[in-house]
Amino acid sequence: MCGRVFVGEQKDILITGRDGRQFKPKPNGTGNPGSMLPVVTDAMPDKVQQFRWGLLTPEDDKIHNKHKHARIENLPTIWRRHLGRKHCVIRIQAFFEYNKEQEKLYRIERAYGKPFYIAGLWDIWMDVETNVLLPTFLMITMAPNRIMAEVHDRMPAILERGDIKTWLNQGLTGTERLALLQSKPCLSETLKISVEKARS
Repeated sequence: MCGRVFVGEQKDILITGRDGRQFKPKPNGTGNPGSMLPVVTDAMPDKVQQFRWGLLTPEDDKIHNKHKHARIENLPTIWRRHLGRKHCVIRIQAFFEYNKEQEKLYRIERAYGKPFYIAGLWDIWMDVETNVLLPTFLMITMAPNRIMAEVHDRMPAILERGDIKTWLNQGLTGTERLALLQSKPCLSETLKISVEKARS
């Protein structure tokens, strides 16, 4: 599910590095697990940072891409230590889904060209060998809406721009934030799906 994304131009944002300096993201970039993508966290909701796609926890002894997604159904169990404590939003322009049965790669965008804001969880991992801190994240997935169900059995948990502050609000419990995602699913009419590539 969502193994590759298109970041887009994003001319209106500045990335804040760990040293506090700001810079513009590379234009028209793509990303997959292991890539650094633009993220806003509840710890620094007024700054856009770059986190590595593939959440690593303190228990991990090496870098991997195993935790690139978290099913919304598993947040209260598997991800209970992060739910309510470490929330983030990933901003992208499009994402891609490959349908094995149809042998087609689909590109999913907003119907009116606006960016996606995807709900996620984050953590900071330290490489014990180098003592280097690595900020990481995963995307939350949920059951698809009607149009996405024709392509895949899951979809990212997409937030509307007006709901970003609520998702990042540190005053809310994990249960309250989970209820936000469940009560405001992405509507089919807000998506544009096209065939990126068909196997010949």
